[in-house]
Amino acid sequence: MDKEDITIVRLIANTKTRKRPDNIEDIAKDIEWLINELGSIKVVSNIIGISTEMLNKFLAVNKLSKEVRNLVKERKIDSVAIVHLIKKFNNKSQLIIAKEVVNGRLNSEDVKVLVPISNKLQEKNINEIIERVVKSKNQKVYIAYFMIPYEFIDNKILEKKFEKIVGKEGLLSLKINDNIGSLELTHSGQKKLRNEAKTANKSLKKFVDGIIVS
Repeated sequence: MDKEDITIVRLIANTKTRKRPDNIEDIAKDIEWLINELGSIKVVSNIIGISTEMLNKFLAVNKLSKEVRNLVKERKIDSVAIVHLIKKFNNKSQLIIAKEVVNGRLNSEDVKVLVPISNKLQEKNINEIIERVVKSKNQKVYIAYFMIPYEFIDNKILEKKFEKIVGKEGLLSLKINDNIGSLELTHSGQKKLRNEAKTANKSLKKFVDGIIVS
């Protein structure tokens, strides 16, 4: 087999199983090489049988700081999801998060939570946000689902409405998928929302629906 065939076989072996023979850094190099040889990531996607989105997650290693990439090379960090998420932070924060991953304090779900919280609480440093996430692991999390009108405004406005009621610390995330919204609150946030509904003499569902259309 020539180099192209060998690289394709190696990539298939590295992307079709959780027990990858090679580290993410080397896999990304193979992906880049094949893209250059074949002309586009779409062609590589078709040949390897894996989505371009997933290939780009491997390539996210290129956006990590040198120190974090070394941890990836050493396979101290060997999760594609974590690599893809850490790239969203600046170099200083990347290293702090990576060290917490290596020592076992943070997993991929924790890092996923860090992203929206750090965007929302930009005045806080990454260590403060990490402590909040670690602490919240042991807290009850309340999730409410609700319908969103198709003509609804963007979720940033809705997020501000809920923040006004439960506070920034009480709101973990707000997501909208098609016309279904999901609200993730801390225990204290859930308590504040219920108290406001009770004060308004409404069921929690009617109170949340009223916030959406107000």
